[in-house]
Amino acid sequence: MRISLSLVVWTLALGIAALDTDHGAGVWRDSDAGHVAKMRIQESEHTLDIHSPTDNRQASFDKALKVLQQYQSSLKSHNMPGRYESQLKTYRDISSFFPKVAREYVQGAARVFSSVFGLTDRTAARYASHRRNSQPKGVKQAIQTVRKLAERGHEESLFALAEIEMYGKYGSALELDLAFEHYQQLADISGNATAQYMLGLFYAVGLGSTEQQNGMSLLYTTLSAIQGYIPAEATLAFKYLSGIGVPVSCNKALSYYQSVARKAIQYYNSGPVMGRHMPDYRARLSDDNGGAYGVRTGPYSLHKVVNRKSFDELLLYHQQNALKGDIKASMTLVDLFYHGHRFAPRNFALALKYLRQVNTHLFTQQGELRKGLVQSEVNAAAQAAGMYGIMCLRGEGQPVDTAAALKWLKIGAKMGHGISYNALGVMYQAGIEVPPNRDRAIELFKLAAERRHQGGQVNFALAIIDAMPEIAHENLRKAAEKGHILAHYHLAELYSGVAELFSGVNGAEMQCRMAVASYKFVAEYGDWLHSPIPSAATAYQQGRLDAAALSYMQAAEMGYGVGQLNAAQLLETAARRNAKSSAEAAGQIGNGNVDAKSNVEDGQATAVASLWSLFKTREAHVRQTLAYWTRAANQDMPDARVKQGDHYFYGQGVEQSSEKAAAAYTIAAEVDANGLAMWNLGWMYEHGIGVQRDFFLAKRWYDKSIEVNDGGKLANYASLARLCVKYVWAWLSGDDVGESPLFFAPRPVTQEEEDRAQAEAGADGREGQVRNINHYEGDNYVPDDWEHGAGALDTEDMDADEEPAEEDESLSGNLFFIALFLAAGWMFLPFR
Repeated sequence: MRISLSLVVWTLALGIAALDTDHGAGVWRDSDAGHVAKMRIQESEHTLDIHSPTDNRQASFDKALKVLQQYQSSLKSHNMPGRYESQLKTYRDISSFFPKVAREYVQGAARVFSSVFGLTDRTAARYASHRRNSQPKGVKQAIQTVRKLAERGHEESLFALAEIEMYGKYGSALELDLAFEHYQQLADISGNATAQYMLGLFYAVGLGSTEQQNGMSLLYTTLSAIQGYIPAEATLAFKYLSGIGVPVSCNKALSYYQSVARKAIQYYNSGPVMGRHMPDYRARLSDDNGGAYGVRTGPYSLHKVVNRKSFDELLLYHQQNALKGDIKASMTLVDLFYHGHRFAPRNFALALKYLRQVNTHLFTQQGELRKGLVQSEVNAAAQAAGMYGIMCLRGEGQPVDTAAALKWLKIGAKMGHGISYNALGVMYQAGIEVPPNRDRAIELFKLAAERRHQGGQVNFALAIIDAMPEIAHENLRKAAEKGHILAHYHLAELYSGVAELFSGVNGAEMQCRMAVASYKFVAEYGDWLHSPIPSAATAYQQGRLDAAALSYMQAAEMGYGVGQLNAAQLLETAARRNAKSSAEAAGQIGNGNVDAKSNVEDGQATAVASLWSLFKTREAHVRQTLAYWTRAANQDMPDARVKQGDHYFYGQGVEQSSEKAAAAYTIAAEVDANGLAMWNLGWMYEHGIGVQRDFFLAKRWYDKSIEVNDGGKLANYASLARLCVKYVWAWLSGDDVGESPLFFAPRPVTQEEEDRAQAEAGADGREGQVRNINHYEGDNYVPDDWEHGAGALDTEDMDADEEPAEEDESLSGNLFFIALFLAAGWMFLPFR
């Protein structure tokens, strides 16, 4: 049975969300801003009149690139299916539910079933062939032109060709070894920073046929970082922070993260007044697929996400209510379209439309509140006034109108709106539409800070930092706790010693670590210029899992926790597939016995199979998967620590170690309250694998798993039934099973008895050392001091009617429990 038993019974709670690809948020790596026209390009329209590359290399390259970019735009508009099922289905070995003697036959039957019903994997070869054959003739010709130009040493063509081969652009297949050669050629010719960085990535991960070499990775990444290439700087920063291939060095990590963060803040401030909007939300693939195990394993294993169908229904509901004059619905739509959503891109025009409807309903033409409004409408009016003022000030959805901004921000400030206070303070500070007035600005910033507005807290802190550094630091800390990027940046500047203003910040190492943490936050959440995650998300939505995995691995090497989690999830998707099935499918394909029709299900299978082409061997694939699970676990990503334990337990990508598996499960259980980790620990204590056999601790972890996760109740109840049978058998056999009955908890200690025990312990000079009944031994643990002598239980002071009833309830519940599962106990006995 082993650890995988839990996955069998937990599948009852499985729910996998489908992905919708109509609203891909990614950006193609080559600039295609001038070619976004929605058009369907026919093959006849792709015929190029390109002269010999020797005539005019740049002109030929520009023509070819234009065709490729037009084709990419048409793919975004027409060739993507409306919906995609989840690419990350969780496959479980159902044979683990059966006795050992039957497992081999069950596995064979499952293979036959998969073969008969077409559930075997397609191979990467067929996937690559399908992608190449789907290219129009003109696109193939354009790529061939780029290839010929690259052979003649044209640098732009070399880079474009390497990108096509690396990420499978324009319908091409991934050809990692060729991409490596062209990046190497480009780096040798001109020292191109991007090419050097990509070579460092190849050596760091061991992509394609490239052997993993940390020294070569460090060399090329450093050469790229010296030229100021941001992804290279972020990668080096994470290497030195985590000690990946290099000694841990906080100072070096600080230097690189500081460089990345400063560039990010410079870009942030180069936008409209009050800075740019933050990048889009980074989706965790596990959230869309029911978790890393396909089910919720604990309170923190999943973010609550809405699928496309539910989102469309909610959107329609709010739109209909807004048409009826519902203020709450209108403000919800304002917030949705102003900030954007994974299924609704940011749309200032729509946000402004609903905002004007709210203002018309709540305000007179003179800007006065209408009479008879309830408190909720007054609150909405304050928010609407502030939002409209900010949109006028920033020119969002309309031209910049500072006069209107001043008018509406004053209205919002008059109503005590924190956002209005802060924005109005910015106008007074910068002298926008009003004479500059620093004192008035500080006063407004303070009012905004008092209302817990993060922007107000940051601006107030920066305004008073010289005069009142302690108060400034406190405001920056509060804003940083809520994720304000400027707060993190200025705290990092202070901690790094760039602006040492606080006498309370002592200790160079502690100061360095705090600075690195804040700089890392800025580098990862202010990644407008360098994030590979949008392109990864787009590739995933298109079903190109190999390209998505490459981009997520790039993000993982840069230190993104979500990149490490998603990369591990994608790589493990391929690792779960049966290699034998893939080989059989390859033989069928080679003989031409596979139907050539293409559909979404076929694309999913072949896309997953294509992930095997990323590494030279299966061992390298599994080893890198474990590396990303481990790094994700170190950044508190959900379920990652349990996955790390699984790899140690089964010896996948690492030497098998039940002890290390138990240690990983213990961390996940105690820190993350992960129900599956608790079940695993219960199983290990029950069987004495990786830990000393202990029936009481086994029961304790099973009980705790039930408490934290309803989805695992069936697995835990079945395990408790098996545990009961084994406990009885061990007791009858004369084995040491402990002193207390396993399924009958001792009577709770009264408060009077606990006070008496504490008083006696204090009299003996042992105050503070009294054992707690909730100690790690579990609820069944009864201290010897309370069994005899002064600590004995005094039954004369107890209510005679309460305790027997409680004991009878425990007895009847356990007898029913044992009777329910004893009949099925034979399935669980032959475990080892």
